Amino acid sequence: MQLSHKRISHENGDDRNSLRNNTLLADSIRLSFGANDVLTGAWLHSRTGMATGLLGRNGSGKSCMFRAIMGALKTQDLFVKVNDEIVTGSLRMGSYIKYLSQKPFLPNKMRLAEVFDLFEADYDALVVEFPQFNDYRETKVGELSGGEVRIAEIWLCLCSNAPFCILDEPFSYLAPVAVERVQGLILREKQNKGIIVSDHNYEALLEVADEVLLLSGGYVHLIKERSDLVRYGYLRG
Repeated sequence: MQLSHKRISHENGDDRNSLRNNTLLADSIRLSFGANDVLTGAWLHSRTGMATGLLGRNGSGKSCMFRAIMGALKTQDLFVKVNDEIVTGSLRMGSYIKYLSQKPFLPNKMRLAEVFDLFEADYDALVVEFPQFNDYRETKVGELSGGEVRIAEIWLCLCSNAPFCILDEPFSYLAPVAVERVQGLILREKQNKGIIVSDHNYEALLEVADEVLLLSGGYVHLIKERSDLVRYGYLRG
């Protein structure tokens, strides 16, 4: 892929899912609100070991597509396959895909360490990557900054045992140093799962993406060169 972006290097992750190459395909996605066609046969795919970047302008339907895949938004047409098995229902989908939406999902009144216990996540591992969180174990979620909450949410999604992860705007509200650490986390965890990332910080996205897709006009286009982003109107020439 000739997008002329630098790549972030990172050590390989652990062997949690190395024996299984999981695949995800969401296809034939059609979504309309009245006469407004949002998605017209859109598609999305992922597999273990791959970070897929999904670009698109505001209002193009990226978040709608994610919500539809997760079963949270009713569509006119959609099918999702995991390892060649058709998957339906939001509860079942949630066991295969962890979804980081743009809206916070952690309970404000719970202490952060309690949240990690609830998700059966390793808080000490978070502290290794983000040392400042050593001081937040007993801090309630509602007392953290928006960026700190985002980091905790990203960690819980990426470091879960689910074979796939969708991250919607993970770099928003993060300082540059935190963006770099999240990029490293994505590259590490993709060894164990398939990861789909959408963000308006397209340079940060391009640095971690093995494949780049663009949602435009209700359809998903495979981007092979940076000039494709200009041709489809995402970037100026």
